[in-house]
Amino acid sequence: MYATPEYYLEFRYETDKALKDAKAVIRAAGAEFGKMFGRDYSTMVEGYQLEDAETVIVAMGSICGTVKDTIDDLRAEGKKVGLLKIRVFRPFPSEDVAKALKGAKHVAVLDKNISLGAKGAVALEVKDALYGSGIPVYDYILGLGGRDVQKKDIREVVALAEKGKGDQFIGLRREVL
Repeated sequence: MYATPEYYLEFRYETDKALKDAKAVIRAAGAEFGKMFGRDYSTMVEGYQLEDAETVIVAMGSICGTVKDTIDDLRAEGKKVGLLKIRVFRPFPSEDVAKALKGAKHVAVLDKNISLGAKGAVALEVKDALYGSGIPVYDYILGLGGRDVQKKDIREVVALAEKGKGDQFIGLRREVL
């Protein structure tokens, strides 16, 4: 998309507004999909075992299946762990995230991306959504370049978050550095 400097600010304003207004469209389309196919996608986030979770993992995409399996194992061991799956990244569902995480003691964000020199993109957004809440948000970078993420990696993340140790690369092979 192109706009000259004379109109660029207004162009970006309109684009930003349209994206923010898309939340209602996304929810309506997700509900309509649910009526047609029996799977409702009207929410922009999806919780799993959040009711009493003290440590909540936040993730997106295919990694969530492994996270759910690991949570089931950890729950069987008596750990209060849950998952908040982000279904829609833009527009970011800040209000939904803040509401879903309000009871958490620790939030562990799994980022399969990195904004070099900063953090993972999801962690930056979650931290913004929880700003002022006092809930610690830890970022864990893993699975970059398609590297497999295993249950042991998720267990490591939970253990680190419970100790207050975050903002780390998980599965980093230090011997090749």
